Amino acid sequence: MSDRGGQRPPAVAIFDLDGTLIVGQTQVLLVRFLRSARVVSRSFVVGTALWFLAYKAGLVKVTEASRAKGAEILKGLREEEVKALMSRFTEQVMVPRLHPAATAALAEHQAEGDSIVVVSAALDPLVEALCRRLGVAEYAGVGCEIENERYTGRLSGLIPYGGEKARIAARSIADHGADPADCWAYADHDTDLELLRSVGHPVAVNPRPRLRSVAEREGWPILLSPDPYPGGVRNG
Repeated sequence: MSDRGGQRPPAVAIFDLDGTLIVGQTQVLLVRFLRSARVVSRSFVVGTALWFLAYKAGLVKVTEASRAKGAEILKGLREEEVKALMSRFTEQVMVPRLHPAATAALAEHQAEGDSIVVVSAALDPLVEALCRRLGVAEYAGVGCEIENERYTGRLSGLIPYGGEKARIAARSIADHGADPADCWAYADHDTDLELLRSVGHPVAVNPRPRLRSVAEREGWPILLSPDPYPGGVRNG
């Protein structure tokens, strides 16, 4: 993030959320939080926990159907209710789990005048709440359908995952008139390799084994936290 001859070209810094800005998997954390707030049932929490254990064991994969299931946690809630819940979730759960090095990098980019974009496959109102807390205006999350000012429990639009993250980043970079070679991307998972390879400055954050192998081979910077998965919650 150094100045180039006193005339720094425009740059965009793209940040993933789960496992990158936040240490842990936000969907699991959100379900637990909403259970404590008596928004979701105990059976929903148990079902989510069992699915996540199966995912960590490699028995199931993230699919649009599984993400759609996750959106059901907001079904029937009013927009203002969700906004208030996400603000509480951000302060009580996400802020204590902010990755120190990644958030320091984000703050440095902000100080240097770079455009920040958070791109995540987490639910849009959750991403919005964290971005509001971090002073980030641009973000993309999983859209949640709203009818008559209430969440329907259905998804809306494309899911920012894998190649779609890279496409969102490319559009943002073009919109800001930046050269991809001058831009940055921060992510933790090998599903983000297309995103990372689309910019001139890829950074691996608490990388999973495959991404760490690629980062070490390519000579990419690697940011680590002292305890990447506090409480045994790992990113998916």
